[in-house]
Amino acid sequence: ERTFQSLLAQARAEFEAIQSIIAGKGDEVEVGDVKAGEVIASVIQGSSCNSSGTHLHFTVSDGKGNTYDPFQFLKGIEADNCTGPGECSAADSFNPSGSWDWPLQAKIRMNQGYGNTWAVQNTWVGQIYNFHNGIDILSNTSSSIRAVQDGKLFRGSYGGGGGCRLRYVRLAHKDGGFETYYLHVNY
Repeated sequence: ERTFQSLLAQARAEFEAIQSIIAGKGDEVEVGDVKAGEVIASVIQGSSCNSSGTHLHFTVSDGKGNTYDPFQFLKGIEADNCTGPGECSAADSFNPSGSWDWPLQAKIRMNQGYGNTWAVQNTWVGQIYNFHNGIDILSNTSSSIRAVQDGKLFRGSYGGGGGCRLRYVRLAHKDGGFETYYLHVNY
């Protein structure tokens, strides 16, 4: 019960921080213009502020707080879909159909998809939120995070639960009016 309550508190803090960051409430510093493919950060290894394990939370937004399924923008890539029960079974759809390169190098491991995910429907995560606003991924080969498009880069953090600061980078895309958020990062 003690472990469960700790995980629950951590997930609530992460959800609140992510929602606040997308709503523009993070503390940010403008870094400057970057090109697609440039390294903009790295994934924190192990647990970090509001996260119990290594992953990149990647979100696509219109800058007004609305999020979109990243798969409609990302192109196909070699991946393991590990969104279901057990060590690695597929439960959430993995259907990239866009033209953007991925923020991480192949081979990708997807731990949670976008939307009303298997974890939301079948685990304690559903007690925190009913809609996952991004995808949780990691690379089997590199922790380097790359810009998916040309744009203006911002480094930020948000005061998460337990006195920690959730670090992220935001890329305001040069074309298309979109922003991408990359959370649980070092910069």
